[in-house]
Amino acid sequence: MLYLIMKSKERVLRAINHEEPDRVPCDFWGLEDTKARLRAHFGVEDDEGFLEALGIDIRSVWPAYIGPEKKTYPDGSLEDFWGIRRKKIGGFDTVILNPLREASSIEEVEAYPWPDPDWFDYKGFREKCEKLSDYALVSRDTGPNTTCVLRVAMFLRGMDKFLMDLVLNPDLARAIISKVEGFYFEHDRRMFEEAGDLLDIYMIADDLGTQSGLLISPAMWREFVAPSIRKFIVQAKKYGMRIMLHSCGAIRPLIPDFIEMGVEILNPIQTTAKGMVPRELKEKFGEELCFHGSIDTQHTLPFGTPEEVAAEVRDRFETLGPGGGFILAPSQTLGPDVPLENIIAMYETAHEAGIYQ
Repeated sequence: MLYLIMKSKERVLRAINHEEPDRVPCDFWGLEDTKARLRAHFGVEDDEGFLEALGIDIRSVWPAYIGPEKKTYPDGSLEDFWGIRRKKIGGFDTVILNPLREASSIEEVEAYPWPDPDWFDYKGFREKCEKLSDYALVSRDTGPNTTCVLRVAMFLRGMDKFLMDLVLNPDLARAIISKVEGFYFEHDRRMFEEAGDLLDIYMIADDLGTQSGLLISPAMWREFVAPSIRKFIVQAKKYGMRIMLHSCGAIRPLIPDFIEMGVEILNPIQTTAKGMVPRELKEKFGEELCFHGSIDTQHTLPFGTPEEVAAEVRDRFETLGPGGGFILAPSQTLGPDVPLENIIAMYETAHEAGIYQ
């Protein structure tokens, strides 16, 4: 596999700065099942082994949880530190219980046992970052708990109830959002204080789109969610972070908002969603945004041939890569339905065909 001469960190930062590196940078997102298959395929004991073998330029880092023991249940489900109960279904951590579903007052929200940033190991986080200093580092939990607002609020309350709250009970919705925001704002501050000089990219992960449109209206986004996201971005920029926003789906109507707020990297570019055409996005927003992702996990990666995967990688390099501003990755997390040969074809093609002249 071809790696060329530029170090991973420099390669990624050049792409974010809209400069052409030696080759297109690559990132990896995968579920535990996928990681286990890759470890076995490459004969390595840890994730770092297969990430190196695939030539991945970014490492996701997050403080380790050291808080109260998480409650487990006989059916194999687990309560996370928010009190949200999840169970692995088809390889994915699926929410099966929303602890605030029956809450009917702000007082109940206030009385809920909210998580404490003290439950995370920030000292050990710096050591983790130091060991990976050759790579571009992004503050991302590889589970479901990367900094967000709307996503956790919906998990706590139930998606249906929370979306109705935005219209019928907005004060209750604001109370939940305020608690989620408060936790992440302090958690991130401690993370930056401990290792902000080692981090390169600050990631916010709040899904706002469906396959055909927005999950909530632009007006609701601006009223309920955007103020928290803006606070997160302002804080991160004080520490020199580059800002990455994750949102699946058809989010094109909100992209100008993201840019105005200071977002520099947009993920995952779900190309099968309405309005998310790579060539059009590059033409319209390519001067302001670095695009991260775009290799289709709905059709091409799970159901295509290695040759079809390679063709899509080459197409993305040709449409999103010129002038830099592109980091290749799957459009969503690689699940158990994606064959290993397609994963390998994606990265081998990126290294061989994604070379800047």
